[in-house]
Amino acid sequence: MKYMFALFLCLSLSSSASNDQMKFEMSCDKDEVEVTRQSDSCDPAVVVMLADYPQWRAEKGYWIGECTLYNGDGEPYTSVGWPYRYSGTKSFITGNIAGSAYRQRNVFLYPPQSESNEMCKQDNPEVVGEGECGKNGNSLVFFADQAATSCRDNPALAGNIDGPFQSQFGPLYTTTELIGQDNALLYQVFLPPHMNPIQSQLTTLTKGPGSDEFNYRTRTAQGFNFATGLQTYLSFYRERKVSKQDFYAEMNKTIAEFNILDSDLCYLDGGAGRQPIDGYRAGYEQCVTHLQASFDLV
Repeated sequence: MKYMFALFLCLSLSSSASNDQMKFEMSCDKDEVEVTRQSDSCDPAVVVMLADYPQWRAEKGYWIGECTLYNGDGEPYTSVGWPYRYSGTKSFITGNIAGSAYRQRNVFLYPPQSESNEMCKQDNPEVVGEGECGKNGNSLVFFADQAATSCRDNPALAGNIDGPFQSQFGPLYTTTELIGQDNALLYQVFLPPHMNPIQSQLTTLTKGPGSDEFNYRTRTAQGFNFATGLQTYLSFYRERKVSKQDFYAEMNKTIAEFNILDSDLCYLDGGAGRQPIDGYRAGYEQCVTHLQASFDLV
């Protein structure tokens, strides 16, 4: 059953019927909103198959990226509590899909701060871990798990997923929508009940010369103050898909290049205020265990 409304906004609504719980979802097509009636008796874990969608199929595998981060004013990003360079940061990301679920595990490697930087000129400059300011880099890990939570009778919403992101503020609500010509995704993070996103990230997938599958991924993430709506940061990721062998070979090479101590590898949660993770023991093997956890999703 479908209803058409001439409205200029998109919403999600839920309504209870006497004998059947129904969900109503809206999607915008220019100046119209389509509302689809949907029964909650459907089990999305059984019905939804992310492998049916080109974007989700492309997300599977091993991705290496370079990241540039800017402040809300467009200047290079700096952090008082993280004395390492954001320019030149490299990301090592694994992704996997199974049925209606998506999992991603990230390791970010940060080069050492310049020895001439004011952070390193202070007496007894602060560092995170056991390295030295201006000589050693560092690392952070990130987690992402999402799944379809409803059976999308509306084709415009097919393939969309959501799930919690564990942060220093507690669980945050996240959504991922499939957009474009089967070649892009929009990921957003919210702190309910605020309507402004904390982050809005566009991912565009492209094919290199001679490739019949997506092997490049370009991501731009915009950060916001959820209360004021003002910009807080902007990131620019340039990523390429590689084999497992090349993935770990380059990660080892980067760890050596950034002079990251084994005791500073892969035990701090970048999404939860850089806090140590229960059960994680610093070291290269922990990096591998963390990244390979994407493929434990079945």
